Parts: sequence; structure tokens; C-alpha cells
Amino acid sequence: MLNNKFANRFIKAGNSVKVPHKFWRRLWHLAGGSFFPILAFFIPREAILITVGVITGIFVAWEVARFVSSRINRWSVSHLRMILKREERFQPTGTTLLLLASFFVFLLFDKYIAITALLFVAVGDPVAAMAGSRFGKHTLPSEKTVEGSIACLISCLIVGMLMTKISPTLTIPTVTYGAICATVTEMLPIPADDNFTMPLVSAGVMALVAIFLG
Repeated sequence: MLNNKFANRFIKAGNSVKVPHKFWRRLWHLAGGSFFPILAFFIPREAILITVGVITGIFVAWEVARFVSSRINRWSVSHLRMILKREERFQPTGTTLLLLASFFVFLLFDKYIAITALLFVAVGDPVAAMAGSRFGKHTLPSEKTVEGSIACLISCLIVGMLMTKISPTLTIPTVTYGAICATVTEMLPIPADDNFTMPLVSAGVMALVAIFLG
């Protein structure tokens, strides 16, 4: 009987603790954004293109359906509210834009450049958001913070350095320029979603650096 009472109190206490909405969204961003780059280590480029293409097509179809049907949109917002931003109720989600960017970087660039660029956004973006919300004191015109951008750069540099140990082609200058460009893209006050722009810009820069600097 005593054990049952203790267990019930423990369950009630656990249920009373509310995990912030932002936590789940950032966790989804990290886990979901890292899935395809990590998968790409184990399957051929053609296979990852087909996989990303099919899933991207499904998400695009879902986006079209919810914008056409207010009923589908209400259902989506209601059931996915833990991982959706408020403004994503009436515009494409960051997940769909990241999937589109994933398809394009795997299609256009070297596999290891694509993996690195996608890990930049999967890791750097949520790290910037967490550091900015906790430690941010100096706000930029984009409403991001200097502290968040520094955290983004550090995390991207760490990802890049780890990738130079794994990839047979990536060099330190290549990933350094890529990390800097990913961070600048994340902090700029541009209307395009950084889930789409960060991987494309950083992958493009790394490809150019690899050509000219090796």
C-alpha cells in the first residue's frame, strides 16, 4: 500500500512538470535534422537522394493539402503544436524547408559537403537558439543575439572539425569557411527560413573553397 501511494505521488509530480514547447521543437530539429546526414554515411548517394526525395514529396503534398483545406490545417496545428512555431500555421514548416534543402544539397554537392552543411543547421541552429535565450544580452538587427551566434559558430566549427576526421576529402579551411557562412546566414535578417538557406549557402561556399584551396 505504501509503495502504491509513493508511486502515485511520483507519477503526479512527474505529470505536473511541463516540458517547454521550445524544448520539444529544438529536440525535433536536432534529431530530425541529423537523421539524413547520419544515414548518408551508411547508404550510397543515389539511395539517400531517392529516400529524401520521396519523404520531401510527402511533406510538400501535406503542406499543399493543409493550405488548401482549413480542416487539415487545423488538425495539423492541433496535433503537431509541440514542434510547430506559431507562424508555421500559415506558412511552410521549417521541417519541409529543411527536407527541400537536404534534397538539393545531396543532389548538387559532394556527399561529405552535404552531410556537413546539414549538420551545421541541425546542430548550430538549436544551439544558437538555446544559448541566445539563456545567455543572450546583445541583440542584433535580426533579433538574434551575439551570444547565440557565437555558440552557433563554435558548434559548427566542432562539427566541421569532426567531419575532417571522417571525410577523405574535407579540409580544415573548407569546413571553417562553411561554418562561418552558416553562422552568418543564421544571424542575418533575411526573410528566407534558415533551415533552407544555411545548408545551401554553406554547402556552396565549401564547394568553392574545395575547388580553389583544396
